[in-house]
Amino acid sequence: MDKKPKFFPFEHSLEKSFTMTIPTFVDLQGFIVGKKFIVKEVAVLRKGAILSHYIFTCPMSWNFLTKSEKYCASWLSAYHHGLQWEDGMIPYNMVKRLITMAVIGAEENDDNKSLVYVKGREKRQWLADILDSDDLTIETLDADYEDIDSLRNLNITNTVRCGNHVKNCALQNVFKICNWWSQCQKRNVSSLK
Repeated sequence: MDKKPKFFPFEHSLEKSFTMTIPTFVDLQGFIVGKKFIVKEVAVLRKGAILSHYIFTCPMSWNFLTKSEKYCASWLSAYHHGLQWEDGMIPYNMVKRLITMAVIGAEENDDNKSLVYVKGREKRQWLADILDSDDLTIETLDADYEDIDSLRNLNITNTVRCGNHVKNCALQNVFKICNWWSQCQKRNVSSLK
């Protein structure tokens, strides 16, 4: 009769101490109008499994933009994210509500502050302003992890793009940063063994 080896009582608690909370990852793409960020696309990956992705309509007609704003928007469309000013199906007046629901979630009753990671200080500030919640800690990956590369250079394995554009897709970016963060955590746990 084979007996299973008996474990010391502390082994179970040690095993539990390596359980980690997966932060929420957010990426945004958009335009600058009147020195203000206009979000066009947002992707949120919460708890490593709850994915939200939205492309919003424009908040105003293209005709209301100044010549300089049109030039800037056209440059971003052509050379950065590929999204057009007129793209999107979700009304712009839903931005705050949908992003808040995606990041915080409707069912959250947790007493702990949720950790949200975004890449870039400007995105962090915009997200903090729109969410306006004391229950969140919004950090830039760049601040907590000095070795993170640019989004463009992160591994695209096990990622998807939304199909509306070829480069700098917020949907693909949240998978990239989540995968990068997960690999970092695995390396950290391995170094403890």
